[in-house]
Amino acid sequence: MSRGLPSALATVAIVGFLVGPAAGHTEVVNRIIATVDGDPITAHEVQRYRESSGSNELTETQALEALITDKLLEKEVQDKKIEVKSEDIDKYVEQVKERNRIDSYRFEAALAQQGLSMKAYRERIRGELEKSQLVNREIRGRVSVSPDEVERYYQANREEFRTGERMTVRAIVFRIEPTDSEAEIQHIQRKADEVRALAVNGRRFEDLAKQFSEAPGAERGGLLGTFARGELDPQLEQVVFVMSPGSMSEVIRTDKAVQIVRVDKFDPPGYRTLDEARDQIRETLYQKAVESRFQDWLSKDLREHHSVEVFN
Repeated sequence: MSRGLPSALATVAIVGFLVGPAAGHTEVVNRIIATVDGDPITAHEVQRYRESSGSNELTETQALEALITDKLLEKEVQDKKIEVKSEDIDKYVEQVKERNRIDSYRFEAALAQQGLSMKAYRERIRGELEKSQLVNREIRGRVSVSPDEVERYYQANREEFRTGERMTVRAIVFRIEPTDSEAEIQHIQRKADEVRALAVNGRRFEDLAKQFSEAPGAERGGLLGTFARGELDPQLEQVVFVMSPGSMSEVIRTDKAVQIVRVDKFDPPGYRTLDEARDQIRETLYQKAVESRFQDWLSKDLREHHSVEVFN
């Protein structure tokens, strides 16, 4: 199950590709406006934080709170001796380049436009990954969702799990490659006709799927799954949703395949069962609990462990 940082970290963690533009800097009187464990935070520092994090839309008060949180997290990282390996930073940087479809040369050029060297960028990423580890340790390990909570949510929000009619479908699929000529496709269709004839003459559909199908699910007798309207290829859907359970289609040609489908089961409109919805509900409740725990941890635990003063 993939679990990222709580959304509240968006204002304190800078883990995106590039920082915001540094243009538009305005002069600010460099006064001390807060301290964290006696370490001063100046108005200039808050302004630089807003610029470097792309948070100029924040008010000074909001930016100050985010910066205080940032410094508290840094102190917790130091206190708990959390370290990030260079390989983890390498992996993160590669993921950023891949996500933005950019090579190393253009990546470093883009950083330079923002006034950042690769070394400085890596140090910034190191800090954010350390905070991520801290949050995972302090928050995620202390959050759990019980089966009773899942069931209560299901009963109280049952309308979320309403379903339309659904069909359980099997298929014998013969793939069409983009390079196939029309003659090759005609050959594939003739093969599909022969396989369908075997099914009509008594061969088990499941056995034929295991032998001939070229799609995932072949080893399960061609089972594709259970689908509501809108979840199948439109060319298949218009055939499947007029079929009766147990019936088999003619040979169907779509853009990517020639196939024969069979409808195993028709489910009328109703509700997903608790078992079907369980994982989704657990993840929803888990994320809500993580967010709540994270906010409590920021506003209570961290502030109790450290001295924070804000001056008017």
